[in-house]
Amino acid sequence: MSDDSRQLVLVVHGARAGAPALRHLVSWVRGRGHRVDVRVTWEAEDAGRFTREAAAAGASAIVAVGGDGTVNEVLNGLAGLHVPLGIIPLGTANDFARQAGIPLDVDHAMDVILRCKPARVDAIELNGRRFLNSSTAGVGAEATAETSAESKESLGALAYAITGARKLKNLAGVDAAFSGPGFDLSCRFIAFAVGNARRTGGGTAFTPRASVRDGLLDLCVIEELPRRDAARLALRVKRGEHLDHPAVHYVQLPSLVVDCARDVTVNVDGETGTARRLEYAVRAGDVLLHLPDDSPLA
Repeated sequence: MSDDSRQLVLVVHGARAGAPALRHLVSWVRGRGHRVDVRVTWEAEDAGRFTREAAAAGASAIVAVGGDGTVNEVLNGLAGLHVPLGIIPLGTANDFARQAGIPLDVDHAMDVILRCKPARVDAIELNGRRFLNSSTAGVGAEATAETSAESKESLGALAYAITGARKLKNLAGVDAAFSGPGFDLSCRFIAFAVGNARRTGGGTAFTPRASVRDGLLDLCVIEELPRRDAARLALRVKRGEHLDHPAVHYVQLPSLVVDCARDVTVNVDGETGTARRLEYAVRAGDVLLHLPDDSPLA
């Protein structure tokens, strides 16, 4: 290899491994004198393990090839390490990549990794696990959890919107206490989001003031309200025009604790789980990330 060659490790979601564009990409990058190792995930924890092994072997960059969930798994595999993260978006929504300006074309996305120096961006930690984009609970998180893989494959981001509309028919608020430095709120919410970036759930601008470079998390809480009003508000949330609504609370904090009266469904960068107590903390400048030079996030 030449002095300017790179050692790249691609961590590929198993469902995307056969994509012709990806196979062409690997050959093209190798033809330019770079070493490319491909690791395909099949089971839970594969991505994190592949990432740690690649970092220990001296990789120049670890490239997450898939959707927001694959990016999240690689991100957590890099915890405590100083190896750059690259993204080739081949998921359903690709929320983070879209708002970061990372091209959806795989060749152009690889150009970002090869040509642009990595920038330091924030991560947020939830109960010991990091995320790059957003964490939601309530209606949006439940919609993501209940959207089938088949629907996502055939309808893309529209699948989330369809499931979310169904969830609005059976609204059930959750009592919770939100607390952080200089901030306390107790209410019954139907949804909340903690954003490191601005958009989630197929492009919904839940936290429209968020920045991955400010050392703060953005919290948006929507209180329980009648179903018809909630449906109208959902349209405003999609566009990021909801912050002046009386049922909406919006604040920026370095850390946050949420205590819920019962277990709630929580979505973190596209992956779902349940919890009753949620502890969030910003990890400022924690991630080296390949972004376009003109990225809106940079």
